[in-house]
Amino acid sequence: MFNLEQAITEWRQHMSVGGIKDSTVLDELESHVREDVDRQTRSGVDAQKAFEAAVKKIGPASALKNEFKKSTAAAVVEKLMVGAAVLVIACGVFLCVVTILFCYLSFAERLVGVVAMTLTVATACVWPAFVSRLPVIRPRRKRYVAQILCLAAGFGLCTLHIQLVVNRFASTDGMVPAVGFFGIFFIALGLAVAAGLDRVTRKTPNEISA
Repeated sequence: MFNLEQAITEWRQHMSVGGIKDSTVLDELESHVREDVDRQTRSGVDAQKAFEAAVKKIGPASALKNEFKKSTAAAVVEKLMVGAAVLVIACGVFLCVVTILFCYLSFAERLVGVVAMTLTVATACVWPAFVSRLPVIRPRRKRYVAQILCLAAGFGLCTLHIQLVVNRFASTDGMVPAVGFFGIFFIALGLAVAAGLDRVTRKTPNEISA
């Protein structure tokens, strides 16, 4: 007669031998198996068949180890992107503050600088809430292409902004006008979206991170 508890114990041991040794990860995987088995048995499926189907859905330990490695690599990439975004934002805020205080005398110039700085900082503040609205791109190659496009779009919009907008307001003394600081906002936005594509893929309900 099939014993679910014994089957789960043996399955955990098999997963541990296969390289999934973290008890927290094993507990979470077991929870998924139990929930799946319970759902199937309530639908009339035999307990043994339900268990076998649930275990098959989880996959072998070797495949899970590869997924964990990918997840770890993605987390490193995400942290690098977030760090770059924070650095860009910090430099932008510093330059804006110094420029607003010491370079611009008119109220209009200072107001434009403050707005640009506020939008740049807001990008970092609302980033966690914005991530959940991004599309999930599971194939790594497609996701990397999308991230490169986001980064390119950020720098491209900054360049376009300088060419089409900043040059129209260029002062005769050679000083960059306050509107030029909106370029930093475009770069920070591109970095934030690129990092968010990794975060939303790893944080979906059906994915377990090590």
